[in-house]
Amino acid sequence: MKFITEDDLRILFRREPFTFYDIPTGNRLTPGARQFLVDKKVPISNDPMVVKRKNEKPTEIKVEATKKEDAPKKEICKEVFQLKKKTLQAQFLEAGLELLSRDVLLAQQVFDLERKLSFVGKVGRGEETTCKTCTGFHEGNMQESFEDCFEITGFHAQSEKGKEIVLLHRLRCNVRELAAEAENENLNPIINRLSQMICLEYGGKLCQRKN
Repeated sequence: MKFITEDDLRILFRREPFTFYDIPTGNRLTPGARQFLVDKKVPISNDPMVVKRKNEKPTEIKVEATKKEDAPKKEICKEVFQLKKKTLQAQFLEAGLELLSRDVLLAQQVFDLERKLSFVGKVGRGEETTCKTCTGFHEGNMQESFEDCFEITGFHAQSEKGKEIVLLHRLRCNVRELAAEAENENLNPIINRLSQMICLEYGGKLCQRKN
């Protein structure tokens, strides 16, 4: 077996530049010769190294991808949940204060929900959310997740109780966001109670939920 060196290729290239190199049968390239051809961007035919690579089965190790697929869903940690819940409680208190000058009874209900919200996520403590039966909610389904009874739009915002409806709707949206992020079903009663309160503000004693 004869080895073709870099000097051999340089002499050939100097005599007549070539764009393709066919390794003679029984010969092999030295590492320097192969690098020379690579630098010149000259394709190599019958290269045992290239043939070997083609015949090798790909052995891609997808460890990272597997870890990502098998990794459990990222859950919000308890400390972050409590911090976000405290922010939400502050929003309830703020809304209650804003409602005091408009509807004292409604403001009191918001303060009551803030107190119930403070118990969510605390071991050994809890307080059931008051359930006032209507056509949409009752004691049997207050813990379940429901869509909004009706979509809040600019039409509702401009109604006589528009301010109250928008404040309650904003609180409900914020609670829904935390419930979805933390996957916490214990927030459903508060969401459903807010939906009841919004219905009462808009339709009086008539439930607005579409069954």
